[in-house]
Amino acid sequence: MVKATFLLTVLAALASVEACKRTCTPTSDKAGVCTYSCTKMCSSLGAKEARDEFLSNLQSAGHSCKASGSSGVKCTKNSSFGSCYDHHWSCGGGC
Repeated sequence: MVKATFLLTVLAALASVEACKRTCTPTSDKAGVCTYSCTKMCSSLGAKEARDEFLSNLQSAGHSCKASGSSGVKCTKNSSFGSCYDHHWSCGGGC
């Protein structure tokens, strides 16, 4: 039989690891422009840092995107961009 203290220790360790959470998600798809909002979902990554990483990756992929405010991203859609909802940014374990 497993000791209760061992089981509690394992559960506590699992709870301390942050699961993969979407930190930048689409908020609008209007007139050929995708708008994204980034929020602080993980202790290791603030909203602006998440936005900057998301934006950098979108731009590196050749998409026409720019920062919007302190934690937003706007992208002009073209045929290679696809759906606004195909793009997001996540943080945490298991991403």
